[in-house]
Amino acid sequence: MKNLIHFLTKANLKRQIVLIFIIFISIDTICQTPPEEFFKGLDLLEINQQQAKQEFLLAIKKDSLFHGSYHFLGVIYINDNQLDSAIYSFKKSIDLNKNNANHTREMAFVRLIDTYLTKLDFMNAFNSAWEAYIQYPENKTIERYLKDVCLWSFYINHANLDSSYLHKDIKEEYIVNSVDEEYLIIRRIQINGQNLIPNGQRLVHKKKISFDIISCQVSDSGETIDVSFKLNWDLKKFYGGTISNTKSVYENPENPIYARIGALLVSDPKQDIKKAVEEILQHKNE
Repeated sequence: MKNLIHFLTKANLKRQIVLIFIIFISIDTICQTPPEEFFKGLDLLEINQQQAKQEFLLAIKKDSLFHGSYHFLGVIYINDNQLDSAIYSFKKSIDLNKNNANHTREMAFVRLIDTYLTKLDFMNAFNSAWEAYIQYPENKTIERYLKDVCLWSFYINHANLDSSYLHKDIKEEYIVNSVDEEYLIIRRIQINGQNLIPNGQRLVHKKKISFDIISCQVSDSGETIDVSFKLNWDLKKFYGGTISNTKSVYENPENPIYARIGALLVSDPKQDIKKAVEEILQHKNE
């Protein structure tokens, strides 16, 4: 079960439904039995999400303390682009799921952080990611999200990265200032709900403009897709790109903690993020 949360957040919706259905069946002995409408909702998720939504709402009406109904209601709200409702649902699921049954509370945290990030709400994304990380320090997906929240905040607010790149739909091309930005974007893109796995890279020159083409495999389908990055720096001078103001952003106490940590991670990706965050928090409390 150690890597279950990582796998489920990477899996497509159909696989999530099957696996979580099995999970909830297996945990009946350690938590309340889900209402019948919850399982009806699961059955309908791939067929008719609006009907599934009604079943989850009925399940909540029947048992308002079962966390799973809120979790999947949140998933539907995301698909409907009702992000505030999704946030409420995931927070409710987290609050009710005190036992973290088979890591499902961790999964709800990941979806909550992701939703805040979609809204460009870096403050709440960071606060939720930090709360989750402190509780579940072994969860590599949560740790990755904590770092990525900080990186997105820095790159968008201090390095002119286009905020629309946070959208998960793939674009024709991305304009970047560093190779690290490329891989941050790759981690964000989804194709039909599936993540991308980089498996190749090539440099292409068009009319004196350089493009980095990263070939990726779609996680479940195995389909190969190219992601095109227009390099906004002089390759003759800077091989991996150029980001110049990390020191000033990190050292400015007026900047939000997540932007400062982002700057630190850009300058040194191997930083111990727990130590770095605690150090800034300690100085703020002095």
